[in-house]
Amino acid sequence: ADHNISLESMGVTVNAVAGALKAFFADLPDPLVPYSLHQELLETSSKVSQQYKTNFMTADNLSICFWPTLMRPDFENREFLSTTKIHQSVIETFIQQCQFFF
Repeated sequence: ADHNISLESMGVTVNAVAGALKAFFADLPDPLVPYSLHQELLETSSKVSQQYKTNFMTADNLSICFWPTLMRPDFENREFLSTTKIHQSVIETFIQQCQFFF
């Protein structure tokens, strides 16, 4: 709940943070992206990104559109605004590596 916690000052390693994040997603009762949507999302994403020369929707552009919805940022927090590109890159990686994830 405290957005001002500094993991660095607490001596928490990057591996510990990554492990905790992985465990959090693994412990969700349902996956972040529901199974019922996997096939449809793969087909849609593939169709859209394959036509990038026509529609200009590269993985980068798709991630710009989808990251705010998928990551639900706190736009009231000024500190968050400086990390928006990093958040976008997470979703871009999901798009680029969708065959691995799904």
